[in-house]
Amino acid sequence: MDEIARGVATAALTLLATLLQSLVANGAMTPAQALNVIEKALSASLGKAWSKEEQDVALVTLQALEGVREGLADMVN
Repeated sequence: MDEIARGVATAALTLLATLLQSLVANGAMTPAQALNVIEKALSASLGKAWSKEEQDVALVTLQALEGVREGLADMVN
């Protein structure tokens, strides 16, 4: 994965995490609902990656989403 693609992916995932945290903090979404969003995003990211670049993108995405999921799970518990 080139640096530009990694930067875009990181920015998008950071935006997702920040948006979910804000929605939970403002009471617009429960932590459990936000966790459900992350679970759906993880499932969608588990598709087959054929090229090395696609595998790299999938790995970065999964790592970022798992980090967000851990944070939200802490809020639920």
